[in-house]
Amino acid sequence: MRDSSLKNTSLPLLRTIPLDVKTSVLVRIFEDIHSAPDLDRLLRNMNRMIREELACDALLISIYDPYREELSYFRPDRRTMETGLKLKLGEGLAGAVALSRTPVRISEIDPYPLSKIIYDAQHIKFRQILVCPLERRGTLLGILEVFFKNPPAPGPVDLLQYLTVLAFQMGMGINYFKMSEHTERISLQEQKLAEVAQRISVSLDLDELLDLIIDSLRSLLPFDAAGIYLRARDSDRIKRMVVYGYSSDLHQEKILNVGQNAMKLVEKTGSAAILKDLTLYPVDVNARSSTRCVMVSPIVSNNRTIGVFTFESDEPDVYTRDDLVLFQKFAQQAALSIEKARLHQALLEKNTLEQEINIARQIQLSFLPDKEPPIRGVEVAGLNLPSRLVSGDYYDFIPIVDGQWGLLISDVSGKGIPASLIMASFRASMLAEIRNNYAIATIMSKVNKLLWESTDEDQFVTAFYAVLNESERVLTYCNAGHNPPLLIRADGRSLSLETGGLILGAFLNSTYQEARVEVSPGDVLLMYTDGVTEIFDSQGQEFGVERLVALVRESRHLSAKEIMGTVRSRILEFSGGLGVQDDFTLVVAKADTL
Repeated sequence: MRDSSLKNTSLPLLRTIPLDVKTSVLVRIFEDIHSAPDLDRLLRNMNRMIREELACDALLISIYDPYREELSYFRPDRRTMETGLKLKLGEGLAGAVALSRTPVRISEIDPYPLSKIIYDAQHIKFRQILVCPLERRGTLLGILEVFFKNPPAPGPVDLLQYLTVLAFQMGMGINYFKMSEHTERISLQEQKLAEVAQRISVSLDLDELLDLIIDSLRSLLPFDAAGIYLRARDSDRIKRMVVYGYSSDLHQEKILNVGQNAMKLVEKTGSAAILKDLTLYPVDVNARSSTRCVMVSPIVSNNRTIGVFTFESDEPDVYTRDDLVLFQKFAQQAALSIEKARLHQALLEKNTLEQEINIARQIQLSFLPDKEPPIRGVEVAGLNLPSRLVSGDYYDFIPIVDGQWGLLISDVSGKGIPASLIMASFRASMLAEIRNNYAIATIMSKVNKLLWESTDEDQFVTAFYAVLNESERVLTYCNAGHNPPLLIRADGRSLSLETGGLILGAFLNSTYQEARVEVSPGDVLLMYTDGVTEIFDSQGQEFGVERLVALVRESRHLSAKEIMGTVRSRILEFSGGLGVQDDFTLVVAKADTL
């Protein structure tokens, strides 16, 4: 029989419990929850407390896994609590209560044959069951099932209501341990990921790197077979592959076909994916008949899928959402190392310095925006003039979500090919962290750590990154040791955007702050590198920031492109024909007048 009088219940039910009862019990619950050192002890405390309070004959607790949408059963009165028994969401009595989130009182179990199997397996005899969801702030954590061989006699306190009050408090404790466990797991994963990223960043030989990546993956995630498939630069065909765990008599064409199919799959979805049921896919994404679960992730560089990772496991439904996130992060780090190795290999294949530099410049130009982005209400223009054929400067306009654009400018210490390689690494790191949708200050901290781990002591990057909200006309920014951009107001006032932190890659534990500034119609934002202001005339005089402010102020009525052209021509004229003396990069953004 189902108690239909109860809806979702929580703290208001405390009013139905006598004051002297609820005070002593809730104090004891609080003590049990906060004295438990781990989830196992908490479950045992819950078992003891409920048995004492309700005088029940048996108790089952099932913990909910939101990724697999299943309940895993625990028997807290046994030495080994894990039963190995599971129910999918909606299956059996517990699964039905998990869906409805409504406590129930049951006497007849026949409508729930799967639950009957579980109770028989646990040798539980009963004539009545009280079932209650364990929740915290609307999130399902598990199900509590309390068994009575003899239905309890009516008393002044309804036991199902009482159990609901107890379950509310228990949900707090379970949530705490699940969150702690999740945080600890993520922390360990991040630590492992950093170690692996450091390990694979040292090799510039592509073949050696791919073997190293496969070997490193084994310390991060479980798999029975794995493959890395890389595309040719000028076509969609797979040019190189490294695999592990496949039989030596397996035809290479079949393995190659898996890589091609996985490549098409990730390009269609645009992200990494876990394939639980391989029968749902019309093409083969596994090369082994024993495979039961597959995970794939694209290898992306410069917004192009350059390859794909594939994992095959003989265990069904083995990968979790956390595994998928870790896999994606690793793929981003691997893409950086692969691109570095590819660039290095390309440079080694050339016979002359001129050929090497030309290739590097073409790669670098592909990193820069090839057209102005369609930012609503704001016109932008950008310019990069290298002092040599390749530059250590970089700027970009990055679409984040609808209505938000990232504006980025940076300057790498040094010049030429070494600086351009660091710039490529910095760019890949920034884009990877921006795609993770972190806060700006967090992005800067993570990129700083990556650069600190992968560059020499005398190598660093200055950068300014901002997010422009089109509708609110608000610029949120962080300045990491870069030349402060200038915000020239429509009325001629100027503002220097300095909030942020230290240069990137120089100090391991640097912290960063972000600030917000409103952008009004007619305002002009000028972002620049030091090659713009630190240019000298024939007399040795520096152009300087004050001249730049005055120049932008007097030309603020022009369009963004015209302002950029004016600044460029005036500064080169100031140099008296000496030309660009350092990498020269400008970004101009002007808010439309209403």
